[in-house]
Amino acid sequence: MQTVLIWVDYMKQLNKGSLVIGTALASFSIAFLPLSAASNSAQTPNPEHLQQLQATNSCDGCDLRGANLQDQNLKGASLQGANLQGANLQGVNLDDANLESANLKYANLSKATLRRASLTTTLKQATNLQDANLTQATLVKTKLKGADLRRANLFEATLEDADFSVAVVETTQGIRRVYFSDLREANFNKSNLKNATLNQVYLSNANLSEANLKGAKLKQAQLKYTNLNGAKLNNADLRKASLESVNLSEADLSSAHLGKIAMKDVNLRGANLSNADLSGAKLCQMDIPASLQALATCK
Repeated sequence: MQTVLIWVDYMKQLNKGSLVIGTALASFSIAFLPLSAASNSAQTPNPEHLQQLQATNSCDGCDLRGANLQDQNLKGASLQGANLQGANLQGVNLDDANLESANLKYANLSKATLRRASLTTTLKQATNLQDANLTQATLVKTKLKGADLRRANLFEATLEDADFSVAVVETTQGIRRVYFSDLREANFNKSNLKNATLNQVYLSNANLSEANLKGAKLKQAQLKYTNLNGAKLNNADLRKASLESVNLSEADLSSAHLGKIAMKDVNLRGANLSNADLSGAKLCQMDIPASLQALATCK
């Protein structure tokens, strides 16, 4: 069975503020991170669950809200569907851990390592990293498909080869649900996203200033009021991406793939576009050099 993505209709509704949540469309459905807001009030973990984790390195579906796990070695831990809201995970080793569908809202993961960890959204729920602190965290090759990273702080985080692409999960009724990673208002300042996969990701109001996005895949990504000042986008793939009111000043877009990209009111002052592929690009309401005037259109 094929999964069909009605991306254009989806984005139109999103930009109007109407999110498509679990909408059934024939034999498939589209969902945009169906999460409800949760309180960040003081919470304590279930002591039996905490003891289980420490004894077995496994605690799927456990209540670990507010747990203090600072600097612990949880390499390879199984925490699928665990509730880690507000947990202190500073400096924790979560390499190769399974955190699929975990709730990490407000969790502090600063300086934690999550190499090859799986935080992919599953049928149960979207992985919740809203407002999480991932400052200087290491997430090399981490799977973050369909994850909710709204307002998360990933300052100077290492995310080489991380995968933020669409998560497709199938229900027992054979219906396929599609979850798009949500990075709105996330802070990626000076983070390393080299070769990361960010196709179809929503990056409204995100801060990617001075980020390393060399070779990153951003096809059909949606960027509105996004800050990419001084970002390195050499050889990045932004084909069919949509950029509106984006700051690309002093950014390095040399040899970037920008075919059929749509730019409106984008700041390219001081940007390096040498050898960039702009075939079929549309540049609207922008101050552009004479060499790019042929691409100036709002149609």
